[in-house]
Amino acid sequence: MWHRLKAWLDRIPISDPVDRRNAVFMQIFLAFEGCRTPLMKIYLLSSEWAYMTAAFFEKTASGKSLSITVDLGTDLAMTVAAWLGVYLIRIGKFKQAVTQFLAVQLVSGLFAYGTFGYKVSPGDSLLVMALALGGLMLGRRALWAIYVSILLIFAAGMTSDYLHDPSVHRGVFAAYSSLLCRTFSYALITIILDRSIGALREALAESDMHRRQLQLEMLERERAQEQLLHAHKMEAVGQLAQGIAHDFNNVLGIILGFARERHRLDEPDAEPRADAMALAQALDGVEMAARRADSISRKLLNFSRRDSPHVEIFDVAEATSDLHPLLRQLFPSNVSLSIQTPGYPLPIRFDRSQFELAILNIAANARDAMPEGGGFEIVVAPDGRETVSLTLRDDGAGMNEETKSRIFEPFFTTKPIGSGTGVGLTVVYNLVRHAHGWIEVHSAPGVGTRFQIRLPLASECPAGTGEIARAGLALQDVPS
Repeated sequence: MWHRLKAWLDRIPISDPVDRRNAVFMQIFLAFEGCRTPLMKIYLLSSEWAYMTAAFFEKTASGKSLSITVDLGTDLAMTVAAWLGVYLIRIGKFKQAVTQFLAVQLVSGLFAYGTFGYKVSPGDSLLVMALALGGLMLGRRALWAIYVSILLIFAAGMTSDYLHDPSVHRGVFAAYSSLLCRTFSYALITIILDRSIGALREALAESDMHRRQLQLEMLERERAQEQLLHAHKMEAVGQLAQGIAHDFNNVLGIILGFARERHRLDEPDAEPRADAMALAQALDGVEMAARRADSISRKLLNFSRRDSPHVEIFDVAEATSDLHPLLRQLFPSNVSLSIQTPGYPLPIRFDRSQFELAILNIAANARDAMPEGGGFEIVVAPDGRETVSLTLRDDGAGMNEETKSRIFEPFFTTKPIGSGTGVGLTVVYNLVRHAHGWIEVHSAPGVGTRFQIRLPLASECPAGTGEIARAGLALQDVPS
């Protein structure tokens, strides 16, 4: 019940964090005052009317009738102000709510002291409460304004006694002698509240400043990480450039070879039907080669593009297979390449270019670990119903335990100067963890290295693969 009430009290259109926290308390306090004041007055009028009349109303400076009228009128005004304050807070006007409630209290106090007189007035607990509320909710300027108002209220009560009570006609000093004591005591309370409120506001301002600085530092760190990722992308592109150029030369050679088929049309013994079929096959070959060149070109452009992370859902098996041309050119001819993927999609939520960057970073380290040749294998397979596993294995030199424990540290590298930056695997680790996955490494000297990456499967499949994905999930349910 309390949690529902607190949730309702919190649903207010107030943006200031301090006012928003204070608004919950003020709603409860104002509602309490809106109920307490009339209920207390009903009880006193019904059960203690004779005592109230004899001990209070008949002794006031202005007489019984006027005192009763002012007493009931001020209680009614404060009740209405309390509930009006609740309404104003609910519509997002916090400071207006507190200001009008305190203003009604102070004006009511002025009427009460002016009517009853200072001697008969029943204490000043409401004035102390107004002082505290004004300072805490509205600030230091309101605190001192309320302090001055309270002194004027006391002066009004003493003036009423001076005008209506013969016992204080001995002189002005005798009539206002208590004001000096009140001035000092309330000034002390006001100073204590002022310093406490000032300290709280200063601490809040410092905290807000530190929060803003932290946000700026986080933005700078994110910007630096983006720049680092882009720089590492470009480094990887540079390593791939030579292989891509060789691949394009092969494509161009295929296109030129098919283009030479047109000379068959110039031969004197040419057979139109056979030559037409050969020319059609040549054009098909040219189209296939051009499509491969276009695919390689688009892969390189997408990979080298500087862009903010674009998380999307894609098939990890298809994305890994599409990396084959780039990986083949990354490794020398004495390194065999194998990519094994299932026959159905495994959707993940990742930035595709960053996913490709992670795979190429691991592959680049594997290439450097196999200078004499070997094999590199990628296996993509489901790992239960909620994750997918990517295993990247090489036949390189392997690592000892000390090196293996530090490979994800920034700028740690065992390569000679000029051969590595030491940030490649750190980037891989951060990308995988940012995608809510995890990565493990298994290695030993002389037996190669195996990276195990596990990523959560997405709840939906890429567009156009729904039927295949459902078939794949059905295959996972078949017991082996």
